[in-house]
Amino acid sequence: MSTEPSNIRIVRSQDRFKGAPNDDVFIQASLESKKRVMVEGDRTVLLNSAEQFNVERQGSDIIRMSGKITNIFNNVYSGKTSYTPFKNNLFYLDAVSSVSTGIWKGYPQYDEFTFFRTKSIETHVPFVPKSAYTYNWGLYVTYPFENDTSQTMRYEDESLNTSIPFIVSDGIPFTIQNTKMDGKSYITFYCGTKHNLNVSEWVELSFGYSGVKTFQVNTLGNEYYGSKEKVFSIIDLGYTGGTFNDGTTGTLKRVININNSGETKSEYYIRKHKVLTSVNDYNLTKMGFESNPFRDVSKLEYSALTPNNVQRISVKDGSKTFGFVFEKDINISGLRDNQDRPVSELFTTIINKGYMGWFNNPAASMTSAINVGWNFNFLKNTTDSWFNNTSSSNKDNSIVTKSYNKGVAPNNVTFYYNEDLSINDSLKGDMCEWNNYEQTEIVISRMVHKFHYNSLVFEDNSTLNLPSGYLYYPHFPTQVRAYSSYVEDGDKDDVVNLPDWAYYSENDKKWRWRDLYPYGFVDSSGVGVDHPFMNGAHYPFNPLMFLQMPQRRVMTTTDVIIQPIIDDCE
Repeated sequence: MSTEPSNIRIVRSQDRFKGAPNDDVFIQASLESKKRVMVEGDRTVLLNSAEQFNVERQGSDIIRMSGKITNIFNNVYSGKTSYTPFKNNLFYLDAVSSVSTGIWKGYPQYDEFTFFRTKSIETHVPFVPKSAYTYNWGLYVTYPFENDTSQTMRYEDESLNTSIPFIVSDGIPFTIQNTKMDGKSYITFYCGTKHNLNVSEWVELSFGYSGVKTFQVNTLGNEYYGSKEKVFSIIDLGYTGGTFNDGTTGTLKRVININNSGETKSEYYIRKHKVLTSVNDYNLTKMGFESNPFRDVSKLEYSALTPNNVQRISVKDGSKTFGFVFEKDINISGLRDNQDRPVSELFTTIINKGYMGWFNNPAASMTSAINVGWNFNFLKNTTDSWFNNTSSSNKDNSIVTKSYNKGVAPNNVTFYYNEDLSINDSLKGDMCEWNNYEQTEIVISRMVHKFHYNSLVFEDNSTLNLPSGYLYYPHFPTQVRAYSSYVEDGDKDDVVNLPDWAYYSENDKKWRWRDLYPYGFVDSSGVGVDHPFMNGAHYPFNPLMFLQMPQRRVMTTTDVIIQPIIDDCE
C-alpha cells in the first residue's frame, strides 16, 4: 500500500481471512505539509526592464563599429601613360590632337580613387566584383596604445620664410616677430601648431635669456581673425641682444603654473595605434539613397577618339557615399590606452591600397611608399618638401609596399600596392599634448598620409623626389567611453576606490584623476556617450568625411577688385 495518505485503504481483520480475530488498526498521521500560506513579498519579484537593461549595458564591453564614408574628391592631376591598358582607360584631354600625335593625355578615372570599384581595367589584372571594395582602400579598427617621443619633424613658415626641424618631444615650433600694440612692445610667437595656451600661463622655451627659459603669456592672437590658436605674445621688458630678434626660431612647452612647473608642464608626442581587425573583418556597401553635394563628371568617349577604337563612358569625378560595418566584435575590457587608462576611443583607420598599380612607387631602398606628415605640413601657397619621396623620417614602415610585374622582359612593367595590415600592427598617429596636472590629452596636429602616382606608368609632370599626390587623414575617432569634464582630487589616505590611472601630485599631496563615466551617462556639459545597446553589445555609428586633397596647387586664382567708373556724376 502506498505511503501517500490519499491512497490508504483499510481492510478489517475478519475480512482478510476466515476466523481472523478483530484487531484495532492504527495509522500514523504525517504532520508534514506540502502547502503553506503565502506571505506577500516572499515570493514576488518585481522586474524593472530599465534597470535590467542598464545592468546588462554596464556589464558589457563589446563594441560593434559601423559608420558611413562621404568621399570628397576632386580629380586634378592629368598626365600621360604608355602602358596600353591604362592608356585605353583615361578620361581624355584633347583627344582630337591625340589621334594625330599618338600621345594620349588625360586623368585616371574615378574608379581608382573610390571605395567601391565598378569595373576592371581590361587586360590588366583579374577583377572579382564581390571584392570590389578591397582594391583601393582598407578599413581597420585601431586604438592608441603607446606614445612615441622620438619622431623627427619639420615646420615650414611660409610668411616668415623659416624652417624649423625638431623632435616631437621638443614641443611646439615657433618663429618670433617683434610687434607693437597700444604703444607697448611685445615679442610675438607664431606657432606651427595650436599652442593650447591661456593668458597668464607660461611657456618654457628651447633657449633662455640670462639663464631664464620660462616666460608668462600676456596676450593671444594678433589682428587676424582666428589667430588666437597659433599666436601669442609676451611683454618686451627691454630684452637686449639677439635672443628675441625677428626670425628667431625654436620650440616651446606649455606650463600652467610657474610655482609647480615640474608637474604642470605639458608633454608632447605622437600616439601610436595598434590594429585590432584584419581587412576581412568588415563589409562595405554603397549608400543607395545618399550622395555628397559634389557632382559627377562623366562623358562619352567616341570610338574614333580612343586609342583602341572602343566607345565607352569614362568617369572623372564621383559623389558616392558608402556604409561600412565591422563584423568582428571588439572587446575593450582590459585594453589600455597610450596614457595607461581604460580605452575610451576606438578609431576607424583608412589606408590606401591602390592594387591596380597607378600609385605607390617607393623610393630606392624604401619599404613604404606612404608619406606621413601632420597638419602643419600643409602650406597655403607652395608645396612642403617634407613630403618628398626620399626621406625615411616621413614614412610609416608598418605600411609595407609590395609589387607585381606585367608583361615580358624587357618590356615588363612594375606595379606597386600597399599590403594589407595585420592584427597587432602599429601605425603612427596624431601629434598630441598631455598634461599630468590637467589629466587631459589634446590633439594639436592631425596626422596625414600622402599617396602619389607610380612614375613608371603615369607621367604627371612632377619631379621624382616630390611627385604629385593626394593627402588624406587616416585616423577617425569614435568615442566609446567618456572621462569626466572635471578633475577629481583627494588626500592619499581618504580616497576610497581610487582608480589605478590617478596621478599623485607631490606638490599638492593629493591624487588627481578624471572619472570614467558609465555607458549611457551624459553630464550637463554634454560629455558622455549614449550609443544604442542590444544583444549584449554597444553600437556606435561614425559618419566620416573623407577628403582626398591634392598636395600642390594645380591652378592659381587672383582676386580682382573692380574700381568704380569715374565720370561726371562723381
